[in-house]
Amino acid sequence: MNNLIKYFKTTSLSFVVFFAAFFIAANPNAYSFDYHEPVLSITNFLDSLSYDYKGFNIKLTGISVGETYDDNVTFENENEEDDFITDASIGFGISYVGKASSFELVGNLHSQAFMKNNEFNNISEDIDFSFNHEFSENDRLSVKNFFVYSEAPLFFRDDFFDEQFVREGGRFKHYTNRFNIDYTKDISKQISVTVRYMNDLNAFSEVDIQTSYLNSGGFEIGYLLSSATRFSVSYDILHRQFENAEDALVNTITTGIRQYITKKLYFDGGVGVDFIDSFDDKNYTRPLYFASVTYEVDERTSAGISFLKKNSTNAYTADIFNEWRTAINFERQILERFGCAFSVFYGDGEYVSSNFERELFGVKTDLTYDINKNLRADLAYSYSDLSSNIETTEYEKNTIFLGLIAEF
Repeated sequence: MNNLIKYFKTTSLSFVVFFAAFFIAANPNAYSFDYHEPVLSITNFLDSLSYDYKGFNIKLTGISVGETYDDNVTFENENEEDDFITDASIGFGISYVGKASSFELVGNLHSQAFMKNNEFNNISEDIDFSFNHEFSENDRLSVKNFFVYSEAPLFFRDDFFDEQFVREGGRFKHYTNRFNIDYTKDISKQISVTVRYMNDLNAFSEVDIQTSYLNSGGFEIGYLLSSATRFSVSYDILHRQFENAEDALVNTITTGIRQYITKKLYFDGGVGVDFIDSFDDKNYTRPLYFASVTYEVDERTSAGISFLKKNSTNAYTADIFNEWRTAINFERQILERFGCAFSVFYGDGEYVSSNFERELFGVKTDLTYDINKNLRADLAYSYSDLSSNIETTEYEKNTIFLGLIAEF
């Protein structure tokens, strides 16, 4: 009973806080500001939450509230727990655009209140930073940093299935920080060289998983054969080390191509080889392949299919994961206000030393209705089926979300 009371208190507060913002977004003619009568309009309301000064813009980027039903909140094979979850999110951003430089910083807070399992109540967060600078027409720098904290994979994130494919089961706190820096130099109209570095930190609590550190550096040479064809060759060296000093070193050589079939349809593909010095001090030489086809009609209509086969390291296990995965994505604005999105994921892999096998099949669908240019209703469903040769790690999971999302 106490859990139920806490749930309804949290749910009521969330809806009260967010209802005002949604009412304003959904009723652009409710008010406006002029000399004769005070009227509220969506433009004036957003202006009050946005600040511009000499190229800088600070604003509220989005608000959302909704209800989720999850039939397996613990990601377990037996004794699954189902629950209703009240979701509420808010995002803020700051950006700058200058003559040669630009940056953007976006942060989001996402609250989950569980009806039956209030010990799972949590607030996840993510902070995304990007900086770009052009030293000249032929020299440019790109810096990105992404931080995320969560206690479980979240269905509205792009890595929902990718994370489940390699992740340990259960709920636990996971902190990730990923830093990337790229410098590109155009040698000529046809040839460009990119030098890159990446650092990745993964830390955990409430679970027996070691903190891991990843450092990767490399370069890529691109050759533009024509306006429709680009070739590339790249080399990367990757080092992953766990807190207990177990580590692996991977050297990768790759060749790739991007071929535009039409202005909106293009193919990406490549082959390569990994030279692996594994965690158990064994050496492997393994091929890698990747291919994708993308069709981009406009910002709201696109489709794609991708395939990847490689041996990789991950933040959860000190072992080499021999995997392949494929994904299909489709998004379309069916009517002026009605849109849909659909994705399918399938992955199959085996850890080289432990022979631990994993197979994941996942489906996501999303239906949206634009109430106005800022506010939309959202109905989303996801299904995950993880299979393994270790039965206790298997699970099935269904989630359904219904809510309102305002983006500014």
